[in-house]
Order: sequence, then structure tokens, then C-alpha cells
Amino acid sequence: MEIEVITKEKLTDYKHLMLSYIYEELESYDDDLDCEYICLAAVTPNEDGIIIPVSVLICLMEPFGDIAVLSIYTMPAYRRKGYASELLDKAMFVARRLFVFEEGEDEEDVNLKAIYRLRPELQEPFEAFLKKNHFVDFFLLDENDDPQVWAAMAEYHFYKTESDSV
Repeated sequence: MEIEVITKEKLTDYKHLMLSYIYEELESYDDDLDCEYICLAAVTPNEDGIIIPVSVLICLMEPFGDIAVLSIYTMPAYRRKGYASELLDKAMFVARRLFVFEEGEDEEDVNLKAIYRLRPELQEPFEAFLKKNHFVDFFLLDENDDPQVWAAMAEYHFYKTESDSV
């Protein structure tokens, strides 16, 4: 497996792995996607040896430093093999490189947030995936909806390293 950055020029290659409204938002974006979004895809050879995208993660960099997971999807035949988890790890690596420490700061907390509305049979495996990837706070946002709207949050600590202070 390899991880690729999704660029505006190659966006259509990943359309089938995105929610339509997310794809339309990214397609209409005039500036470089990587200014506000972290768009990553896991690619791997299929049974014929052709490299195909199998998992996509789209995150929005929020104004105050937190990161919102807008979309995460893995093709059914490739699930439970670590593709989405690898994408989340890479997103946090990219976010750390983009993070700007204020003068005198040694550590900062960044929240990774996800909001989801899933049918009951999908909610349990998705929450197990989130827990495996350090999401610890789960909130019921709207219990009157069917299915209900939930939010989850993971807290990451970004530490200043020697190279950050140069």
C-alpha cells in the first residue's frame, strides 16, 4: 500500500470513493486543496496488478487548529486491513508539519473531530474503528434523528521538535 495526496488535477480518479457533496465542494475549490484540506488516498495493486485507490480520507483544517474528518471511505473488499487507519496516521503527520507554534509554546493540543450518522448495523464497526484510532469522546448530537447524529473526538499532542524551532 502507498499513500497519495489527492490533487485537484487527479480529483476525478477518486470520485467513486467520496460523498457527492464532498467531491463537488473540492471540485469547485479555486485555490490549492492543501491550503485548507488534507486529501489522502491509499492505493494498492488489485488482483490484476493494476494500482487502484481503495481508501480515501478528506479532512478540513479548522481556523483554530483542530481538524475535522469530512469523509473517510474504504472499498468493502479492502476493509479491516488498516488502510483507513494508515490514512488517519498520515493526516496527523501532515497536520503536524502544517501546525505553527506560537512563540514560547512547547506543546499544543489538536482535536481530530468526526460527525457521523449511520444505520445501526454500521455504527458499531465505525465506532470500533474510531476507538482503535484514539477517538475517546463520543457525543450524541441529535437523538431524534433516525439514524442518530453522533460526534467523536480524538486529542493529539503536537510537540515542538528541534527542527520546528529553526
